[in-house]
Amino acid sequence: MVTTAPPPAAGDPGDGERSDEFREAMRLWATGVAVVTTQSDQGPHGMTVNSLLSVSLDPPTLLISLKRGSRTEDFIRRTGSFTVNVLAAGQQSVADRFARRRVLGAGEFAGMRHRPSADGGGPELEGSAVVLACRAIRCVAVADHTLIVATASVVRRSPGPESRGPLLYVDRGYRGFAELEVHAGSGHPSRRTARG
Repeated sequence: MVTTAPPPAAGDPGDGERSDEFREAMRLWATGVAVVTTQSDQGPHGMTVNSLLSVSLDPPTLLISLKRGSRTEDFIRRTGSFTVNVLAAGQQSVADRFARRRVLGAGEFAGMRHRPSADGGGPELEGSAVVLACRAIRCVAVADHTLIVATASVVRRSPGPESRGPLLYVDRGYRGFAELEVHAGSGHPSRRTARG
C-alpha cells in the first residue's frame, strides 16, 4: 500500500523571485534523463524525467519526483508500479517525445520498439541503457511535487547502449560526455530543449 504524507504550508510572497533564481541555478546541474512508463485505463503511458535518485542498495530503492496532479503521478498511485528507462546518449528523440503532452494509450508508443515489463509496470524501451521495474512504497508531497519512493524488483543493463554513455541534460539541452568536453568553458552550449 502506498502511503502519503501531508503537503507543507504555502510559502511567502517572496518565493516567486527565489524560484526564478533557483531555476536558473539548477540549469547548471547536469542530470541523467529517463522515461518513466506505467499503465493507465487507456493503455501504456510514458513521461520524461530527470529527477531520479538512488536512495538505498539494500533493498534497491529509488526516488522520482513528479509534478503533483500530473497524469503520471495519478497512474502510478493507482497501479503502484512503473518502469524507469534510463536513456543512452543519442536517444534525444525519445526524451523529446515523452516530454510533450500526448493522447493516452498505445499510440504514445507507435513506431517505437518496446516490450512489456516483466514485472507488470510500463513498457521497456529498446535501446535504454538501464531498465528498472519498480514498485511504489511511499508518496510524499513536497511543495508542488510528489516524491515517489519505490523498490526496484528488476534491474537490467544493456551493454550496447551503455557503452555510448548516458544521455545528460544540462543548461536546457541534451548532452553526452563527449559534448560536455567540447563545450566545457565555452559558456555557449547548444539550446535544444524539451523540459526547460
